[in-house]
Amino acid sequence: MNTLNAAATRAITAVINRLADLDSDRDRGSGVVETIIIVAGFAGLAFTVYLAVAGKVNGWINKIPGSTGP
Repeated sequence: MNTLNAAATRAITAVINRLADLDSDRDRGSGVVETIIIVAGFAGLAFTVYLAVAGKVNGWINKIPGSTGP
Protein backbone atom coordinates (compact mmCIF):
# COMPACT_ATOMS: atom_id res chain seq x y z
CA MET A 1 0.00 0.00 0.00
CA ASN A 2 2.76 2.43 0.96
CA THR A 3 4.73 1.43 -2.13
CA LEU A 4 1.72 2.13 -4.34
CA ASN A 5 1.15 5.53 -2.70
CA ALA A 6 4.83 6.43 -3.05
CA ALA A 7 4.87 5.40 -6.71
CA ALA A 8 1.71 7.39 -7.45
CA THR A 9 3.10 10.46 -5.68
CA ARG A 10 6.38 10.23 -7.61
CA ALA A 11 4.56 9.82 -10.91
CA ILE A 12 2.32 12.82 -10.26
CA THR A 13 5.30 14.92 -9.20
CA ALA A 14 7.24 13.91 -12.30
CA VAL A 15 4.34 14.80 -14.60
CA ILE A 16 3.83 18.17 -12.93
CA ASN A 17 7.55 18.96 -13.13
CA ARG A 18 7.66 17.91 -16.79
CA LEU A 19 4.67 20.09 -17.65
CA ALA A 20 6.25 23.01 -15.81
CA ASP A 21 9.48 22.54 -17.81
CA LEU A 22 7.65 22.36 -21.14
CA ASP A 23 5.54 25.44 -20.47
CA SER A 24 8.04 27.71 -18.73
CA ASP A 25 7.49 30.66 -21.10
CA ARG A 26 3.73 30.39 -21.54
CA ASP A 27 2.06 29.92 -18.17
CA ARG A 28 -1.50 30.26 -19.43
CA GLY A 29 -3.59 27.19 -18.58
CA SER A 30 -0.91 25.36 -16.62
CA GLY A 31 -2.85 25.85 -13.39
CA VAL A 32 -5.80 23.99 -14.89
CA VAL A 33 -3.63 21.09 -16.06
CA GLU A 34 -1.88 20.82 -12.72
CA THR A 35 -5.22 20.90 -10.89
CA ILE A 36 -6.61 18.11 -13.07
CA ILE A 37 -3.52 15.97 -12.47
CA ILE A 38 -3.62 16.55 -8.72
CA VAL A 39 -7.35 15.78 -8.52
CA ALA A 40 -6.89 12.61 -10.57
CA GLY A 41 -4.02 11.54 -8.33
CA PHE A 42 -6.01 12.06 -5.17
CA ALA A 43 -8.97 10.21 -6.70
CA GLY A 44 -6.68 7.26 -7.43
CA LEU A 45 -5.30 7.29 -3.91
CA ALA A 46 -8.80 7.53 -2.43
CA PHE A 47 -9.91 4.54 -4.51
CA THR A 48 -6.88 2.54 -3.33
CA VAL A 49 -7.65 3.36 0.31
CA TYR A 50 -11.30 2.45 -0.27
CA LEU A 51 -10.34 -0.96 -1.64
CA ALA A 52 -8.05 -1.63 1.32
CA VAL A 53 -10.64 -0.58 3.89
CA ALA A 54 -13.46 -2.48 2.15
CA GLY A 55 -11.36 -5.65 2.21
CA LYS A 56 -10.66 -5.26 5.92
CA VAL A 57 -14.31 -4.59 6.77
CA ASN A 58 -15.47 -7.61 4.78
CA GLY A 59 -12.87 -9.72 6.58
CA TRP A 60 -14.15 -8.53 9.96
CA ILE A 61 -17.76 -9.18 8.98
CA ASN A 62 -16.91 -12.71 7.85
CA LYS A 63 -15.43 -13.43 11.29
CA ILE A 64 -18.77 -12.69 13.01
CA PRO A 65 -20.60 -15.95 13.76
CA GLY A 66 -23.78 -16.20 11.74
CA SER A 67 -22.88 -13.34 9.42
CA THR A 68 -23.12 -15.54 6.31
CA GLY A 69 -26.83 -16.23 6.70
CA PRO A 70 -29.06 -18.96 8.11
